[in-house]
This record gives sequence, structure tokens and C-alpha cells, in this order.
Amino acid sequence: MSANDKQQKNVRSGKHDSPDEITLDNANEMSFPASDPVASSNITRVAEAPDMAAAAADHQNSNAVEGGVDSGKPPAASLSHMNIAILVTDGFEQAELLDPKKALEEAGATVHVVSDQSESVQGFQHTEKALRVSVDKALAKALPEDYAAVLLPGGVVNGDALRMSPQARGFIQSINKADKPIASICHGGWLLISAGIAKDRTVTSWPSLQDDFRNAGSTWLDKEVVRDRNFVSSRKPDDIPAFNQAFISLLREQQQAASHPGQK
Repeated sequence: MSANDKQQKNVRSGKHDSPDEITLDNANEMSFPASDPVASSNITRVAEAPDMAAAAADHQNSNAVEGGVDSGKPPAASLSHMNIAILVTDGFEQAELLDPKKALEEAGATVHVVSDQSESVQGFQHTEKALRVSVDKALAKALPEDYAAVLLPGGVVNGDALRMSPQARGFIQSINKADKPIASICHGGWLLISAGIAKDRTVTSWPSLQDDFRNAGSTWLDKEVVRDRNFVSSRKPDDIPAFNQAFISLLREQQQAASHPGQK
């Protein structure tokens, strides 16, 4: 052994190294000499690149075997057998129609835009014109018994026009009489008042409607979402995530009740 090797061995063999550690170090030096660039750079050579997609699938599937991670929650029920009506006319708030519509469809529901307009309705982003949305069903031909629930988007012009429509009032009255879910946001709640179904109910809405609701015999709350039996209501576009979640939760409860009528 050279003097240099002896010096390195003595440095490595300090008081903190056990005989086993020194033996292991010596073996490593013999297996991976410093002159080997592959060993010194810690690179492992492989003949063929691994299949990363298969590896990811194996990792994902490992949770399905015994001992895998389980959230403990059953998969959410699909709303595939539910038809939902979105009742609107020109002047609706765009986000309050499109965002809930997307969430409902992703949950499996079939969604129809129902309107007194024949082909499409004009959306707004606050006071600016936005997208036009195609009408799926004329209000005059829409049957309440064909729908499991109704969504009422906001928008001042939309809400004010619908509350003056006898057909819209009759439609929402029939939905409520059947105890089907009604979800209103922002100025969409005006129709509940004019249809005479807001009395003794707890709701929220755009704040300027609170006096209208109280005068109609409602309890008005300043909360992002309020659930009262078959009613779900919210105040504004910022509340849409909570609004969607509460509405879809209510729909799933209704679906469960319909599937198991003897259960409470």
C-alpha cells in the first residue's frame, strides 16, 4: 500500500468509523475505482428505456390491491337519468348559466336551456354583452314533468323579464309543487317572489333583492349558499363553486330518494 493510501485509510479510520464501516468503504473503493467515469458520476447504464406509462399504471393499480390507499368514500352517483331545465331569457349573467351548466353535465345530467326566445338568448357580463346561448326548448312547449329540477341564473334584465312571464311563473310553480329542486342565483330569485313560492322560505340573492324577499315573507341571509328544503340559492358569480356543489348534492339526494322510496 502506498503512503498516500495509508494516509487516506488513516483519515477514514477515525474514531467515528466502526470496523464494519471501514470494510464497506474499502469494498466500495475496490468496486468503483475513481478512474471509472461511469461509477464516479453515479450513472446506471440500461439496455432499454423503461416503459414509464406501464410503470405509472402499475403504481396506480397498486392502490387497488390489499393494503392500498382507500379514501373510504363511495364514488359519486351519476346524474345520467336527470333532465335539468335552465330557465332564462335575454339579459342573463353569462357565468351564472354556463358554469353551472358545465358542472351539471360533468356530473352526468342532461341540461336544456328553456326560454321564451326562439333560437338563442343573449348573455351579459355585468353590463357588457357577452355570448349568445342556443335555446334547447321553447318555454311554451316545456313540460315541468319532463324535468327533475330547474336552475334560475341571474342578470337584472333576465330576472325582471322572467318574473313578468305567466308561463315562467306557472312552470316554476309546478316544479315547486312537485318538491323538485330549484336553484336560483343573483337576480334569478325574483321569479320565486312573483310566483308566490318564496313565503316562509330561507334564501339568499343579490343584496338589492333582500327587501323584496322579506316583503314576500322570506328569511334572507347574506351567505354564499343557502339550502332550504328544495331551494338552493346564492348571491353572485363569486359564489358559483359553492352553489354548484350544493345544487348537485341536492340532486343526488333526490335521486337516492327516488331509487329507494322506503328509506328516509
